[in-house]
Amino acid sequence: MAINQKLLQDYFDGALSGEDNLRVQQFLAENWDNPELVTLMDSQFDACRIEPSAHDRKMLREVRKNIQNSSPRYRVWMAAAAIIAFLLAIPATMQLGYRMHREAAPVEWQELTVSNTETAALDLPDGTHLVLNAGSRITWPSRFTGDSREVFLEGEVLAQVAKDPEHPFIIHSGDVNVKVYGTTFEFKSFRNETQVQLTLMEGAVSLDVPSSEGNREISLSPGDMALYDREAGDVSLTKVSVKRFPDVRSFSFYNTPLRDIVAELERNFGRRIVIGDAKIADKRFLAFFTNGESLDEILSLLAKNGKLRISPSEEGYYIYGR
Repeated sequence: MAINQKLLQDYFDGALSGEDNLRVQQFLAENWDNPELVTLMDSQFDACRIEPSAHDRKMLREVRKNIQNSSPRYRVWMAAAAIIAFLLAIPATMQLGYRMHREAAPVEWQELTVSNTETAALDLPDGTHLVLNAGSRITWPSRFTGDSREVFLEGEVLAQVAKDPEHPFIIHSGDVNVKVYGTTFEFKSFRNETQVQLTLMEGAVSLDVPSSEGNREISLSPGDMALYDREAGDVSLTKVSVKRFPDVRSFSFYNTPLRDIVAELERNFGRRIVIGDAKIADKRFLAFFTNGESLDEILSLLAKNGKLRISPSEEGYYIYGR
């Protein structure tokens, strides 16, 4: 017999006569590894990857009971057909209803903006947990649809992404993208700053950046930190101790221009910081502040190591070269 989409749907809906039902079961059992049948089954249930309910488990028990009462001629292939059908998908009535519900429900985009000096925690619909740092903004859908889970971010985030290998988690941030399959990482990308930073604690991620030959993808392993310089177009990959990243309120600067450091300190401490000498704005620093240092302490250490002069005022701070 020939199996088409409608006949297959009627079979799982229980709309066939007893004789036709047996014929479909026999066909499934005898042709379960046929590529055309596999394609047909995949197209029937491709959007429905959910766990069977108590009702469906009860149905399976009924199918097994019917198999035991069937004639010896049909017993073996009926068992095979029932198992194949159950493993491939839940009954079509529930599966199609679930798909229609997913497709019918409107997707609403939501946005969160974190004020300077603040942080914010956010749980996404898939169970992903995010902690956003000061000055960050994220846009996400009320539910994820399609083959991937995509959000839009400007700022800094410490992320624990829910595992779902079939639906990668993608962060779009201006000219760069981060693709995640379920992992913990810290990502920083502000539109007006030169440096993009991605540090992986556990799992696997990739950073997608533009290049003269098209997009370039850099894969990271745990303990890797990728730095992308937007002005130079360079990407460096460095091994770091993830213990340096206990939370987003720590500060880690790797070959970071002073102007980017000042922007980050202004966001987190809410104080104005002015670079008085333009020639030192591109001066780069390697520095870590993970013990809750105050703004005065951070600026003092930067000044000492970078041969700078800090001048406090009522409005904030001015930084000059020596």
